[in-house]
Amino acid sequence: MLSAIIGRIRIPDPITALTGRGLPANGDYPYRWNPHYPARLGVMPRQGGNADVRWFDIEPCYVFHTLGAYDEGNSIVLDVVRHPKMFDTDTHGPNEGPPTLERWTINLTTGTVSQQRLDDHGQEFPRIDERRVGKHHRYGYSLSIREQHIQHPVELLKHDLDTNKTITREFGAHREPGEFVFEPNTPSSEEDDGVLMGFVHDHSTDRSDLMLLDAATLDTIATVHLPVRVPRGIHGNWLPTT
Repeated sequence: MLSAIIGRIRIPDPITALTGRGLPANGDYPYRWNPHYPARLGVMPRQGGNADVRWFDIEPCYVFHTLGAYDEGNSIVLDVVRHPKMFDTDTHGPNEGPPTLERWTINLTTGTVSQQRLDDHGQEFPRIDERRVGKHHRYGYSLSIREQHIQHPVELLKHDLDTNKTITREFGAHREPGEFVFEPNTPSSEEDDGVLMGFVHDHSTDRSDLMLLDAATLDTIATVHLPVRVPRGIHGNWLPTT
């Protein structure tokens, strides 16, 4: 109730919540889309506290993952994968419209948020060069998905956000990639000067490959053929030995 009061949202109907009325098949799922709930972004200074949070209204949507964010003058630039809604008619997983890459610019002076579509591909699991977290990033990498089904990625996308160009890399029939991770060639390498690493599952053999791609071109550098399937999961990280 306190969250509802603070968040300016309606208190959920407990009977509907308990019975799952109106939900398909998976009726006991604890979450459900409510078109009457507002959506907003909260911004807190790095050295701030609860009292310093500012709220900015946006159109209702759902976000699992962000590509990156950074300060630009008196604005905050936030690149996200935006789902139009979530768990409305399908409670078994993300399948409520194609998620697309968008840029939200929060103007701290005017108190407004502008929204710009960066790429129309249905996509998820965005990544950047981890050295650019909290800083301006030019390149981003994500997985293109089949129709609306986040569980079935089909190709790798590379976004150049300075030129608004996107290139793709396919992996062949019956092959699904997992999330790819960027690792620079050296600690001082330029952004995008490195490799992308990820697992690709071949449904026809039920085995996986660990693939290393040139981040600049998406060409294959090396492939490690594994004798078994490695679940591609949804996230990965590279940990150096030293």
